[in-house]
Amino acid sequence: MCPVTIDALIQDLFMYYFQKSIQVLFILLLPLGSLPAKAANETGDDALTFTQALQRAMTADPRLELNTILAEASDGQVEQAKLRPNPVIGTEVENFLGTGPLRGVQGLEVTLGVSQVIETAEKRRRRTELAAAERSLVDWEREMLVARIETSVRSAFIDVLLAQQMLGLREEQLDLAKRSAAETARLVDAARSPKVEQTRAELSVRRQAFAKQQAEREYAAAKSVLASFWTDSAPRDFVVAGEVALDSATPEFSQLAAKLSNTAAVARYSAVEESRKAALDLERARATPDVEIFAGGRYFNEEEGEAAFLVGVEVPWPVFDKNQGNIHTARAKLRAVGLERQATHRELMMALNRAYQQRISAQAEADAIQSELLAAAEATLRDTEEGYERGQFQQLAVLDSRSALFEVREAYLEALRRYAAAQAEIEALTRPAKL
Repeated sequence: MCPVTIDALIQDLFMYYFQKSIQVLFILLLPLGSLPAKAANETGDDALTFTQALQRAMTADPRLELNTILAEASDGQVEQAKLRPNPVIGTEVENFLGTGPLRGVQGLEVTLGVSQVIETAEKRRRRTELAAAERSLVDWEREMLVARIETSVRSAFIDVLLAQQMLGLREEQLDLAKRSAAETARLVDAARSPKVEQTRAELSVRRQAFAKQQAEREYAAAKSVLASFWTDSAPRDFVVAGEVALDSATPEFSQLAAKLSNTAAVARYSAVEESRKAALDLERARATPDVEIFAGGRYFNEEEGEAAFLVGVEVPWPVFDKNQGNIHTARAKLRAVGLERQATHRELMMALNRAYQQRISAQAEADAIQSELLAAAEATLRDTEEGYERGQFQQLAVLDSRSALFEVREAYLEALRRYAAAQAEIEALTRPAKL
């Protein structure tokens, strides 16, 4: 083995790695069948796609089942709101066990009747409308929950993808360090290089082995976080399929901001407004007293046991309580909806602006590394190895140039990680509601 062979090996590894990483795409979480044949062979037929990970998380999350139960409970409230008040049957016995003419049961009177509350001001319809509006809020809660789960799983999935790429880079570095150490040992044995260069090469191997172990721990931690969305036990070994790559076309901020109104966080306020309108209508209707009617018969035990019918009507007299306090509260809550919507939209706009600026910054850094630093680091390593072959440089210079190249590649991965995090945040903030 000679330095020229090492140079060719570095070039092959360099092209292999960046052909996988640099694509003119946005954050792309491809199913396995959509991967290029080369990537599919590397990840294997059982590689986990983002769609599969999300489905597992949705199936295992108890909050979705809880929301289903709450929806059933809300359906029960709608059913209950449609019902009329029950009639009341009652009896009354009087004028017995007294004194004088009312001694014993001689003056006994027995009244048997039924009463019914007649709701006024369309209270039943308004009550049903309120229950139905509150039922729709449960659906919106589910939509927001699904969006949060999707965002969390996407972020964890991207972390695994990047950790997977970093581990691959560390393995390449370790393999190259081992080959370089073997070549250095051969040169030392042939008395063509000093012993100290072999020591430095061996130190480089140990450093790369440590870096690989650290990458393995980070990779295992990222997989554990992802697997925790669907299992409480230690996750089995798996790999993920997909790519995290740059999008050359940056969307305008105004285009992204326009999507905020269609997100679940903002669109749900239409349902909130309908619910509070229904609540205000019901409170206004409750200001109108209901009417209670009564009808029955009365039996008189005295004389020959006479009987008679009776009817009655009762209407509350709203002298003091006109439900004005509840109406005031409902009206204020309805007015607050607009401000709540504005506040939420403002918070989303601020978060979107932060993520957008982070995306631009990370993309600019990644582009600069790709177009400027990578080429310079590659040329430096090539020139250093050629000089080493001619005896102009020592092995230390080659190791330094190689280390510089790998540092640039690591910097690119870090920029890609920040880009992916910002892009995931943008997608989460602008995710359209599906209701």
